[in-house]
Amino acid sequence: MYQIDHVAIAVEDLDAAVGDFTGPAGTEHVFTKDSQEWGYRTAYMLAGEDMFTLIQPTSPGSFMADYIERRGPGIHHMGVNVEDLGSTVAAVTAAGAEVVMEDTVPGVRDEATIHPGSWHGVQLQFIEWHPDVGPTARDHIEAMRAASGTD
Repeated sequence: MYQIDHVAIAVEDLDAAVGDFTGPAGTEHVFTKDSQEWGYRTAYMLAGEDMFTLIQPTSPGSFMADYIERRGPGIHHMGVNVEDLGSTVAAVTAAGAEVVMEDTVPGVRDEATIHPGSWHGVQLQFIEWHPDVGPTARDHIEAMRAASGTD
């Protein structure tokens, strides 16, 4: 069964975006994680019971910087929860999708990202959460926070 996990938005100024979304838009900023490996910062946000992320590149060589340069700020990808990542990836690649990134957050989740050019213009991030992580968006965010060592 598939379920939307989150929508990710590429931004040029993370602090300004967090302020706009928590102020006038009334959402909750739960925490921010820096990813040296991928060259970006992610703010994990809750809108009611739903998660979205704001992502700012921190390196001119990151794929997020390239994305913003080519397309400008806006929706970058949609995260989708899956029960079996291996089976999902096998099915979509057999149907023509190209996996462009795979990553693991040990004890939290495994993920695979599909290139938008191979899947109807939509970049999908398929996510299989570890069985010990609760089912809600807040559970997912808190598991990511714990894995990052952020208070």
